[in-house]
Amino acid sequence: MSFVSDDRGFALASVACGGRRCAALFGTTDGGITWRRLRAPTRAIGGEYGTCPSASPCAGQIRFATPLIGYAYSPSLLITTDGGRRWQMLDRIGVTSLEAAGGTVVRVENPSDGCSGRAYEVQVAQVGGTSWRDLAAPPIEMICPPVLYRQGERLVLAGYGNPAGGVRATARIDRSPDGGATWAAGPDSCGGHDGYAAAVALAPPSTLVLLCQHQMPRPDGTFGPAWVRVSTDDGATFGPGEVVPAVRGRYQDEVAIYQLAAASAGRILILQGGLRGWRALLTQDGGKSWSVPVRPDRFGNPVLVGFQDPLTARIAQANTVWTTRDGGRRWHAATITAGA
Repeated sequence: MSFVSDDRGFALASVACGGRRCAALFGTTDGGITWRRLRAPTRAIGGEYGTCPSASPCAGQIRFATPLIGYAYSPSLLITTDGGRRWQMLDRIGVTSLEAAGGTVVRVENPSDGCSGRAYEVQVAQVGGTSWRDLAAPPIEMICPPVLYRQGERLVLAGYGNPAGGVRATARIDRSPDGGATWAAGPDSCGGHDGYAAAVALAPPSTLVLLCQHQMPRPDGTFGPAWVRVSTDDGATFGPGEVVPAVRGRYQDEVAIYQLAAASAGRILILQGGLRGWRALLTQDGGKSWSVPVRPDRFGNPVLVGFQDPLTARIAQANTVWTTRDGGRRWHAATITAGA
């Protein structure tokens, strides 16, 4: 899902077609209250780890830079210049992350699909253009290509290890304040012998938020709660860890999945998932206190949690989109239907 303003946005979805699922693209001009169907960039949806389920091109993500110019990617790369009515193929495989802002688009490119372990490249182009040039991005030695985050000219590359036992899962996080011209490298700063940054969020003017989890279990076999650390100087230093409330009762140690968004150093939104389903957590003070502003449907992984501006945020799950325009106090739910 990609919004270019509080009201104008696009959603890449899947719909039933015969005995399988096919890609579908929807657009909204009223902040997600109503949606109309557009032309999908590809017929097939991208698979896990940036792969295509067949030899045909496919895409699993979209980013729009303007109401007319948008990109579908992961792993194929396509562009539209007329708001999703027509799409042009740029690359058949290899684009794993892409973010647009300020008239430019930056992508992470891998020469083969999936987690091949091959060297990646970070490239930039003018929005709407097809000529890409390399940025001097630092090497991150991971099996999978790093994930790209962007806020204005600030870029972050987060390379993740394998969080499943045995080896440290600590992320390598490299930061650029100037669109990729220069970089500062460092660990994920979650601290501890088994803490790693499971999610990253950026917010203006120079806020970097890490959602930290434990990789290794405690002696009783359970995992401790997650925590957040907030930097207000673009990752140079971080404040203390603030604990994310765990689910009470029998399933309190079964929360394993988190999604993160930030509007500022104080206003942070987290989706927390486990055996009992999903819930949203909102803090207005950088993690010192939390509230539960909305409860998404129990089943189905959310596909988006994000802030459009300091007050407007969205959560998308299955075919429902929740929107707040007051910083998270009140939420409105809208449904995307295949026949829209």
